[in-house]
Amino acid sequence: MFEPSRSAPPGTTSESRAVFDTAFGDRVRALLRGRPLAGDAGRQTWAEQRYDLPTLALAAVDAIIARQGFDDELTYDEAVDVLTRLAAASHPHRPATEHDEVAEHVLDTLLNRREREAPFRYRVSDYALEADQITHRALTLEFRLVTEHEDRSRDTVVLRATTDAINALVGGLEFDVEDEQAANDLIFSRQLERGAFGQAERAAERNRGLSVRYAEEVRALLTDTVRDIRSVADRWSEEVPELLTRNRDHIAERLTAEQKLLDHIRTALDTAEDAPVAATAARIAALLDECRRRHTELHGRIVIARNVFLEEQTRQSFRPLGRIGNPDVSATFTELLALPRKLAQDPAEAFAELTAGPRPPRLIRLGDLLEDLLAPRRERPPDPPPPDLEEIGEDEPPAVAPAVIAAAAAVVDATGLPARLSTLLTAARTATMPDGVTAADVERFLVLAVLWTYAPEAVTDTAAAVDAAAAVLGPVAVVDTDGAPLHVDGWAGDDLLVAGTEADLYRLAQQTPAQQSPPPAPAEPDQERP
Repeated sequence: MFEPSRSAPPGTTSESRAVFDTAFGDRVRALLRGRPLAGDAGRQTWAEQRYDLPTLALAAVDAIIARQGFDDELTYDEAVDVLTRLAAASHPHRPATEHDEVAEHVLDTLLNRREREAPFRYRVSDYALEADQITHRALTLEFRLVTEHEDRSRDTVVLRATTDAINALVGGLEFDVEDEQAANDLIFSRQLERGAFGQAERAAERNRGLSVRYAEEVRALLTDTVRDIRSVADRWSEEVPELLTRNRDHIAERLTAEQKLLDHIRTALDTAEDAPVAATAARIAALLDECRRRHTELHGRIVIARNVFLEEQTRQSFRPLGRIGNPDVSATFTELLALPRKLAQDPAEAFAELTAGPRPPRLIRLGDLLEDLLAPRRERPPDPPPPDLEEIGEDEPPAVAPAVIAAAAAVVDATGLPARLSTLLTAARTATMPDGVTAADVERFLVLAVLWTYAPEAVTDTAAAVDAAAAVLGPVAVVDTDGAPLHVDGWAGDDLLVAGTEADLYRLAQQTPAQQSPPPAPAEPDQERP
């Protein structure tokens, strides 16, 4: 950043004053997001064919966003395949190798591999009018468009679009997500009312991009917390609690709005006589379903966010630092520096690892790969002998009998969701149980299933418990509390709200306790409660 420079003001016309507007800098930044594609395209062998690189770049970002945040995020090769097909469709007479080169060039440019995936940096000017003088500042703008991340579950590297790329895709300027989605919903609804399904499909795609952008903020916060809690400690003490509360309210609003839009689309599907209109409406419904799925996953991240912070605070605060003994430093380094480079490399690396502590995993870069390939091969230490395998005994019987699970599922089906926990317990007491199953066992399992669903972070290592709860309450059941006490003999705590979907939970929470469930029946005198 440079010192402000001053000069005589130009004429006081609307044209000359536009550069001083506060939104002018945002327009410049939005324009710069497309500049990397025009960098060295003219020096390529296929430059004369005039491929539409901006369209291919936006198509790549759109393809990445469509699977971002899910288990099957887009890889580099998959993105190349998408762009290769588009390049081949625009220039079918050109060879297939050229289509591959164009696709790889677009992705490498979005990743900035020419600068080893460093952020794009551009110098921009910021003008302001103060009294009768013009002030100027030269600023450095940094941004990324696409980044690579390690996916350990798939043992591969995946692509993710940054907030800057999403802004470029959904409109170019940075607005508040809630305001932008509210405005987009209004446009979307009016397009549906007018029957403009083609425009409505583009609005639905824009909504999906905004949902990805919102989820990316929460994902980045949790990632920074796990990596180094000190870098975000101030945010957790000031803005994060408000952010999480706002996110929960945002999810409730989005689920309600998307449900209304889905109902509108389904009505259009029922009455559509034109096949293209019906196909477009079906695609819009699929996009809205995807947005609902993303918001459900975002809700899961928000639920465990506080526990992630507390667990990482404990883990990083009490984590033992890498330590070694205290030898004679002078004698050690004198002998080490006297060794040849090849002999000194291994002990120097071991010393650095022990003193610096654990290091985060590194993604493969082209420069590092070449250095590793050219480095001499290191001898692999012999494998330790395999341990003696103990005799495998018989499988332990399940913690909960299948008959109890089936009886609990029957109680939930007969009662129906959404419902309060007190309603389910009362129904279990009055239901007819099969032979060998008691109402007390069914009540106890219902409470456990509801608690497992309410606290998913507590069952990361008990997949059987999660499966049992899903068999009773449903695979996407949600549980929350409004603070109402549980008035059932033998039980104490909150009267939890149980629903099959987020939308049902939200509607149940808006009702009064009298509307949610009938009063619990008195307990039978011959039953004992835990």
